[in-house]
Amino acid sequence: MEESIRPGLRILVGAGCFVDAAAALRIVARLPGGFLAGLGGILVDEIDTLATCQIPRQRIVSASGVTAIAPSLSQVRALLKADARAFQKSLARAADPAGAGWVFAQDKGELVSTALRAATGWDILVIGYREVHQIPGKIVVLDTAGPQRDALTEVSDCLSKHLSADRIVFSVAAEGNGKTARPSERVAFETLDQALKALACTNAQVVLVDLAHGPVHNLVDLARLLEVARCPLIVFGTSSMNALLQHSAQIPPIPGRNGYNDTP
Repeated sequence: MEESIRPGLRILVGAGCFVDAAAALRIVARLPGGFLAGLGGILVDEIDTLATCQIPRQRIVSASGVTAIAPSLSQVRALLKADARAFQKSLARAADPAGAGWVFAQDKGELVSTALRAATGWDILVIGYREVHQIPGKIVVLDTAGPQRDALTEVSDCLSKHLSADRIVFSVAAEGNGKTARPSERVAFETLDQALKALACTNAQVVLVDLAHGPVHNLVDLARLLEVARCPLIVFGTSSMNALLQHSAQIPPIPGRNGYNDTP
């Protein structure tokens, strides 16, 4: 049997803005305090966003569908500073009930790849995504067919209980794996593409995936998952994908087991 989730997890939250980070931290706050030994945050200044703000009279479409002139580069930088302060305060509040240490860093790049590189050595990466609406969604586990991973089961069950939300498993057939009996909560798919299409039509409030076991095995698919899920991702097994990444990022130091605070 695989090792089940243990007390003393170190969780890194990656986000492109504070609103996305806050959604991820609300999920983290629902985990029992004994699970958390250290909490980190990385705010990613996305290069595409910064570039857009340097194009004269560039127009953008907000989440509500309203078209407006893109903010200037100086305005974006001011917003990022405010987001960084708010992110750090929220990290401190989230870590305090568990007596855990917390750390914070900023970096520039693409959100998913930068957060993934920063997650080296951490137990779990949570990628933030703001709430699309106020209707509570399901807890979705994206896994391969076969025995379910203990860590995914335990964390997803915990979130299902504390969020009073239904839990469902999207099970993608592994290569060479025939049809097997599955629990009623599982929905079977032959391919990852099929599972992602179904997820795009599902109201989810968090999606859990283990990169070490699949069905997500590369950076492109992880970015696709975030795009269609439209909610925070809880990512296990980040070290398995980090081996494929060649460039380093500014990585926040991991809090020691006794915890500490690192404020700029």
